Amino acid sequence: MHNSVTGADHKMNITEAASKLGISKFTLRAWIRERRLPFFRCGRRIVFAQKDLDQFLTRCRVNARTEE
Repeated sequence: MHNSVTGADHKMNITEAASKLGISKFTLRAWIRERRLPFFRCGRRIVFAQKDLDQFLTRCRVNARTEE
């Protein structure tokens, strides 16, 4: 899905979203079925907002241990 909107309003298709998340399209489809991340359904088409994927990645972040 290519459009001229950039930044937080940018919408991505499954291929683009899987690439951004570093996972396969198969895994992303499984996560969609499990409702692990937010998406939009436009008829049969599924799209993702870049800001939602960024927030998802932030929530999944694991911080490094600090040595004391």
